[in-house]
Amino acid sequence: MRCIGMMEELVAEGCSAIKSRHDKTNEELADLRLQVHQEYLEAFRRLYKTLGQLVYKKEKRLEEIDRNIRTTHIQLEFAIETFDPNAKKHSDAKKELYKLRAQVEEELEMLKDKMAQALEMFGPTEDALNQAGIEFVHPAEEVEDGNLTRRSKMVEYRAHLAKQEEVKIAAEREELKRSKTLQSQQYRGKTVQQITQ
Repeated sequence: MRCIGMMEELVAEGCSAIKSRHDKTNEELADLRLQVHQEYLEAFRRLYKTLGQLVYKKEKRLEEIDRNIRTTHIQLEFAIETFDPNAKKHSDAKKELYKLRAQVEEELEMLKDKMAQALEMFGPTEDALNQAGIEFVHPAEEVEDGNLTRRSKMVEYRAHLAKQEEVKIAAEREELKRSKTLQSQQYRGKTVQQITQ
């Protein structure tokens, strides 16, 4: 009986040691898993922000190409109306711009697909970090904030340049007004007062 008791005690201690080791290993694995998720978050953040910047630039490039297409179309129409021999050149330029637009559009779609795939692959990590109570700013939000900041900065630059242009135009108009006033007061190099005397 005593032997059976010792055997039970030995088995109980062994089971307890195995359970303790199992729990410790699970804790270490959970910590390691969390660390891997945090590292993946940083890698995903870099990838997603880079892709977001590229998408933004490609979208702006498309807008620029569309403006160039409109300008080239106007030049082509004007050249056709005036029988300009450069009409063929404008027509070829317009065709090249359409090819370029298709290429940039294809690249843009590829980048958007990569972003969607990366976002989908990030789902399990996002869930794990949320379950662990780790707060983080989602990289998609960072991309949106970055794009809004970039757009607002560009609007400010354009507004500044437009204001400078408005000042130049106003100064030129004032100069034209003065010149017209002087011209209206002169007749063949003499002022109107000299002529009437």
